[in-house]
Amino acid sequence: MNDFGLWAVIPPLVAIVLCFLTKRVLVSLFVGVFAGGLIISKGNPFSGVAYSLEKLVTSMTDESNIRLLLFNLLMGAGVAFIWKLGGSKALTNWARKKIKTRKSAGIGAWLLGIIVFFNDYVNAAIVGNVFRDVCEEHKVSSERLSYILDSTAAPVATFFISDWIAFQMSMIQSGLDTAEITTVSSFGGFLHSIPFNLYCIFAVIFVGMLVLTGKDYGPMLKAENRALTTGKIVKDGSKPMLDVGYELGDPKDVKSSLWTFFLPIIALVGVTMFGFYWTGKAGGGTTITEILGDADAPLALLWGAFSMTIVGIVLALKVTDLKETMDTFLDGLKLMLLACTILVLAWSLGAVTKDMKLADYIVSKLGNSLPFSVVPIIIFFLGMVISFSTGTSWGTMTILTPIAIPLVYKMTGDAITSVSMAGIVFSGAIFGDHCSPISDTTVLASIFSGADHIDHVTTQIPYSITVAVIAIFMYCLYGFVNIPIYALIPLGLILLYVVMNVLSSYYSKKYKIDSVTKQFNK
Repeated sequence: MNDFGLWAVIPPLVAIVLCFLTKRVLVSLFVGVFAGGLIISKGNPFSGVAYSLEKLVTSMTDESNIRLLLFNLLMGAGVAFIWKLGGSKALTNWARKKIKTRKSAGIGAWLLGIIVFFNDYVNAAIVGNVFRDVCEEHKVSSERLSYILDSTAAPVATFFISDWIAFQMSMIQSGLDTAEITTVSSFGGFLHSIPFNLYCIFAVIFVGMLVLTGKDYGPMLKAENRALTTGKIVKDGSKPMLDVGYELGDPKDVKSSLWTFFLPIIALVGVTMFGFYWTGKAGGGTTITEILGDADAPLALLWGAFSMTIVGIVLALKVTDLKETMDTFLDGLKLMLLACTILVLAWSLGAVTKDMKLADYIVSKLGNSLPFSVVPIIIFFLGMVISFSTGTSWGTMTILTPIAIPLVYKMTGDAITSVSMAGIVFSGAIFGDHCSPISDTTVLASIFSGADHIDHVTTQIPYSITVAVIAIFMYCLYGFVNIPIYALIPLGLILLYVVMNVLSSYYSKKYKIDSVTKQFNK
């Protein structure tokens, strides 16, 4: 392949600009791929189309990629069975009996949001439908519930067994291939990236701080005070977004059971963990670290998702016929078609940028003059801007991960440090997915909490910015002072707690509101 120089910037730039202008990630990613094909083909549109299609085919036929696509589809099927058979309904009934206070309602929604880790869409759907009525009974505003949903959707899914980590590992592998790093696996790289994903770590724990203390500030303080003093969980004049049957339709009218919720998830987690152990041992690992590093993660995830689906089918056949069971299975597959399509286009765009040597070009322009100390901050800031502007964290990860890893590798020559930068990419990307008004997960949080979408965005952004600022400060300490990242996590949490109390006190005086915390446990 030739060295395309500045032209190598065009494909991802086209994808970013189109995402911003059209709000359509699929079209934008494909046009980005085609733009690369057109440049590589020297302006020949027919050759450009042929190149683009070949990249799509190559992405879909790669063995690891096929496993991840099947994993996503089977996850959708497993989720559909949980929903249709009343698993979330059973949780709702249980929650109503156990939750007696505003504080316990917030804590319950936060904890369930962490438990439902396997998909961000399903997280919002299940947690929202379980706690929407519960929060209304205890005068918790729809804005507060939508914030909890949004902050325990993508930020949680990025750490545990989910379609998110499957995607993230594929992006890490793309960066490893571009940098020609062979000493680290994609799963090993994912493990090294976790402590650097500061925004997600802080965002999830910050929700816990807020629901445990009852502290609020900014527009959220007004929303909570309104709900507590007037009983109005939605502001006058607002238009709640609510569709209980969104995506999967209404649950089937059967006797609901908590086992319907937990058994498929137990199968998913248990079999996946076994898959990590089995494939890691087969790969030559002896210690836990070696076993996880040598594990075939896409295969283990596929086994787990398949087991989840099988359990769902068995449970469904006990209460319905084969036709309806298969209809639910197909509905679940459809649920993940968008995610699979984004995956294929993301892989293809990554392959195009690799062919055009985009990372090499950026390294040649920045690598020798840019000090490493500022690189984490730049990566995080770019991720924030792109993801907020486009509303897609996956598209942002697609663009930045294959650039960040080889850039740092050329600067430091350290494979572990380089692959760890993926965590910073994920951190910045999920900031936008978390609070951008055009993000699908932000919209879903508004829908399933019954909140007005703009009210959700305006009350959440101050919290998101607070977390992002603390994360940026931690990245500064990491880059300029060389403080280990593990030491920065507790330091960041302490600062978050202090900032929360300071802002809560300031806004309580500013708005002359002090009743929310005092009455929080009533």
